Amino acid sequence: MNFRILGRPGLALLALSAAAVSSAQFTSAASADFDISVAAGADPVSLDARKTWVAQGYSINAHVFEPLLFRKEVNGNIELTPVLAESWKQTSPTTLEFKIRQGVKFHNGETLDAAAVAYTITSIMEPAFVTNLKTWTSDIASAEAKDATTLVVTTKYQTRGLLNSLAQVPIVAPKAAQEQGATFDRRPIGTGPYRITSYVPNSIVVAERFEGYWGEPGKPKKITFRIMPENSVRLAALQAGEVQLADGLPPDKLDALRSNSSLGVVFTPTLRVDYLVLNHTNPLMQNKSFREALSLAIDRQSLVKNLQGGTTKVANSISPPGTHGYDPSLPPYEFNPERAKQLLKEAGYNGQPLTLGGPIGRYSMDKQVSEAVAGMFKNVGLNVRLEALAWATYFPKFNQNGYDIGFVGFTDFTVNPHKHWNSSFYSKAASNKYSNPEMDRIIESARQELDDAKAAALYKEGQAFQHREFGGALPLYYEPQLIGVSAKLRGFQPRLDEYIIAKDVTLAQ
Repeated sequence: MNFRILGRPGLALLALSAAAVSSAQFTSAASADFDISVAAGADPVSLDARKTWVAQGYSINAHVFEPLLFRKEVNGNIELTPVLAESWKQTSPTTLEFKIRQGVKFHNGETLDAAAVAYTITSIMEPAFVTNLKTWTSDIASAEAKDATTLVVTTKYQTRGLLNSLAQVPIVAPKAAQEQGATFDRRPIGTGPYRITSYVPNSIVVAERFEGYWGEPGKPKKITFRIMPENSVRLAALQAGEVQLADGLPPDKLDALRSNSSLGVVFTPTLRVDYLVLNHTNPLMQNKSFREALSLAIDRQSLVKNLQGGTTKVANSISPPGTHGYDPSLPPYEFNPERAKQLLKEAGYNGQPLTLGGPIGRYSMDKQVSEAVAGMFKNVGLNVRLEALAWATYFPKFNQNGYDIGFVGFTDFTVNPHKHWNSSFYSKAASNKYSNPEMDRIIESARQELDDAKAAALYKEGQAFQHREFGGALPLYYEPQLIGVSAKLRGFQPRLDEYIIAKDVTLAQ
């Protein structure tokens, strides 16, 4: 089984194909009407695309909703392609004008027009609407329908990366969203090739082909996403043929995957950095010596070698390779437990309890990584209690600063780091309450800098500053992605953005 391997600078790629599997084994035509199942490591939490903030939710919603434009990958590089917008143009330094595709219907029969797009954007921007997607609309001053097919987006200042940000804003049906209220989380209405017919939180999501879709119809009649936080459960379901795709498989099972002739497996790099986010409402985190001690206590190389199977690299930056201005010259973060102990004394640490939180099934080997980090912290004298929970329970608590230290991964979807930095390093957006005027200056300057070279210099300045500062979040490594695939599956393509898109796959009989 052969896969297209997606590359980007700075990460070695590891592609693995199941032994003795070739397309010649399955020569019969794919069934004209078939269903597939996908094992997902985390619950989407909400199927309202304006609220989703987890890769598994993005993957599910990508079948149901569509944005104005979306990413495609060409020779390992990300390009933007029209979806619900047929075209766009910059009419002034702070104004973008979009022509909206005609003849598109939502699943409930509502007509897509510029007003529907404006509704989606402005609803996200409403102060009372609670969503992390505000990071994608934070540069926008207004979104208005000039006429039925013309949308005008005005920004607060000239800004780079707005189109990439809008690729993360799927368009919802206005009437359905307003009338359904909270139930829209369970019964969402979009314009995509599939519609949701069933959702049992933390269990199953069923999407069936929407026959009124404006574009190329999805190939499977029904796609069932089965929520399976435990790595071993997803792997067992794939091996048993209960699912045809499984995300986030554990690297420690590579030998078993290699030896199974009915499976294929592939690694792709991602645009995700796995961090320990520091809660700066805890006075300890406001002490640089204490933060540096936390960083020095972590043996990142051990995490990569022993838990990630050597499939990725230790982080040297708060940005992932492949993003604009990534600085490969920065050294990896140091491991020095003796120096960590010394800095803890200098910081006046005297055994105050700390809580470390981590998800189960959301990221590669996340539970095991959290356990290992907790052990490393204890080895230097930190009084740490670990709490590991399924994502649907963990993330709301993490998002409300429920932990002193929380394990999470952030993806740089826009490839312009200031957006991904907002979550942990920008005082006006960071939920962890980190604040540093110098980092704010760098981020604010970068977001308005349209010259690529000057923007890259600012991004490098920000990376170097945080390499010295240890503030906001401590990067661990760059998240690898291992996807298991049935040898009967045809047409699946892995992606840098970690979306599992199943609309174009077929099954050999």
